[in-house]
Amino acid sequence: MSDLTIVVGDTHIGPGQNLRRADWLGRYIKDIKPNRVVYIGDHNTFDSLSAWDKDKRKKMEGRRFQKDLDTLKKFTNKVNAAAGRYEYESILTEGNHEYRVDRYIDYHPELDGQLEYVVRGGLEGFKIIPYMSFYKHKGISFTHVPIMENGRPVSGKYATARSLDICAGSVVFGHTHKLDYRAVHKHGQAHLQEALNVGCYFEHVDEYALGSMTSYWRGLVTLEHYQHGRFKFDCTPMGMLKKEYA
Repeated sequence: MSDLTIVVGDTHIGPGQNLRRADWLGRYIKDIKPNRVVYIGDHNTFDSLSAWDKDKRKKMEGRRFQKDLDTLKKFTNKVNAAAGRYEYESILTEGNHEYRVDRYIDYHPELDGQLEYVVRGGLEGFKIIPYMSFYKHKGISFTHVPIMENGRPVSGKYATARSLDICAGSVVFGHTHKLDYRAVHKHGQAHLQEALNVGCYFEHVDEYALGSMTSYWRGLVTLEHYQHGRFKFDCTPMGMLKKEYA
């Protein structure tokens, strides 16, 4: 029997978006029938808690944490409705956007316990992996992004190759919004160490990326775990999902 994982790249859910990609994801889950779905982080933007924009009153105008939660819950409900009664495990490896909640509480400790987003955002039953930590399955480590010695996430065109130096064993991650695969065989290892950067799963262009060359890959990645520490992967571009399910 196949052991399948659907990896959903950064979704960047936010108020006012068209959430049709949630329907596509749910129907894809129903068709593929994975054992688990891993949301690789930055599932919600949580722009209402943005440290970058906190002093920009015009940008922050109208942003509300409750609106973020309502949109997150709406996305989750749409996925569940489209997937039907098919049961699978759901995992969220928190990204730097989820980490905005923790950072906000660091500066506003009086709100500790009041900004809980998992249940209020409809993520009951999800296995939540804290930012900078790993979810592991059959020798594969899933994380939002590997962190370098200087405390910064891997980035740039060599991010996937760099992750092979940082991580012990094979790793799957997001953050860069780009699709890339690298592998290396190191002395003392029985087989290849693999690294896969899974792209993103949103249609819009974030404000900070307007006018730039993004090179984003948008879609879903499915892994088949055929051996400890090894996987076969298939990529389904968002254009194909739209053609199939819209």
